[in-house]
Amino acid sequence: MEKTIFLYFRQVTDMADDGSAGNVDGPGSVMFPASSFRYMNPTADGTITLYFDNVRANSRTASSQSDIVSLTVTQGKEKEAMQDIMAAINSNPTDGFVIMADDCVTTDSATTALNDKARNSSYCSPHVTAVSAINVHNENDGYGVHEIYEVVDIPTTGTADDAVLAPLSFYIPAQATIVEGSITAVELATNDIGSVALEVHTAADTGASAGTEIIGADESGNKSLPNANLDISSNAILGDTITGGTLISHESPLDRGTSASYFHIVAKEDMDTTDPQGTPKVGVHLKWVGPAPVSTVGTA
Repeated sequence: MEKTIFLYFRQVTDMADDGSAGNVDGPGSVMFPASSFRYMNPTADGTITLYFDNVRANSRTASSQSDIVSLTVTQGKEKEAMQDIMAAINSNPTDGFVIMADDCVTTDSATTALNDKARNSSYCSPHVTAVSAINVHNENDGYGVHEIYEVVDIPTTGTADDAVLAPLSFYIPAQATIVEGSITAVELATNDIGSVALEVHTAADTGASAGTEIIGADESGNKSLPNANLDISSNAILGDTITGGTLISHESPLDRGTSASYFHIVAKEDMDTTDPQGTPKVGVHLKWVGPAPVSTVGTA
């Protein structure tokens, strides 16, 4: 049997969160066969994105989207990081297992004594510092039921109220009916600054948001549960979740009709006055009936 080399990526910092994504497009960790790697390129200052053949592509049709992994790298060291990444991809370990990037720093175990132990993160390059996104697209459905969970990094530079903090890495074409939605505090800031909401718009937004709030305190019908913005400050509750409530549910879905759906995490506190500190992160969960998502990575 010919040996297959697999490339491993993990974006969660706690093993307890690994695998929680389940049957969604943004898993906590993933392995790709090295043979599925196609190319990589810088997609932002300090970010490199790797593109792979879609591992879920339906055998009846060609895949229209690549699976992607985005890595945070040292600013100004993108070329050196790419060289190290290629060396790792072309390596030939005996067990066929190559750790490309592993953010995990806390263990999890059924044995209490082995639970929540500190461990070191691991990267194939000294210039790679984190996994910022993993997207494994569910190509095999076309029109059908789709579900995505994506962890979004919240920038720690000044952003005014109602300005876009971070877009999601995909949009949904027209004729989607959203039946589930939530935002979760995955990692808190280290100071008492920061609350966010989720908005949707017919186009990608940067700067001041032109979208409509669908999860948060300013949702027009006060339908979010609870009716509040998501607190990501140091005084918040880690794992706290705001859902779409009665605006987004199986009983009362959000029908987007002829509008495309671009999603943005927006600021709900004045972050110009005091910047959030640390590495706050928000998990976004969406489930809908309709067309497959389309990646926006590398299209800006």
